Amino acid sequence: MNGSATALDRAFAALAYVMPLTSALGVGGAFFGFLGEQAPEVLNLFFLLLLPLTPFIMIESSRFLGLAVFVALFAFVVQNTSISRFIRFNVLQAILVSFVISVGGLAMSILGLASIAVLGPTIMNALFLGGMAIVIYGVAQSVMGRYAEIPTVSDAINMQLP
Repeated sequence: MNGSATALDRAFAALAYVMPLTSALGVGGAFFGFLGEQAPEVLNLFFLLLLPLTPFIMIESSRFLGLAVFVALFAFVVQNTSISRFIRFNVLQAILVSFVISVGGLAMSILGLASIAVLGPTIMNALFLGGMAIVIYGVAQSVMGRYAEIPTVSDAINMQLP
């Protein structure tokens, strides 16, 4: 699809990327600490840009509400063939990216790697920055009405969606 999605489809597809955004924010502690020391104005600007999304981020970061949103999106959006494939593709991709970031952060914490001096913050920063890059790319492509093609992830999504 190259820009032929409706404005409403584009908005819903872009909104789906709040899930990986919330997951990325959850593993971004080391990066925020660094940014707060080195460039507090940039950190303030970043959080100011996120201000309109605060209600969505709060819902998604809640354990039970976040799980409910995940189940509802998967059951009622991804599995519903009457909803455009563009929205379903982006929602499923956002779910998968969010899952990968969350599992990566959880594995780091469980294995105790997050507290190792250089290794922990480096991997957590990679999860955060990679997640943010995917969110920005996914939102930009959705707004333009294009599929956000992320290697391996998009291939897995295309195999799951009819």
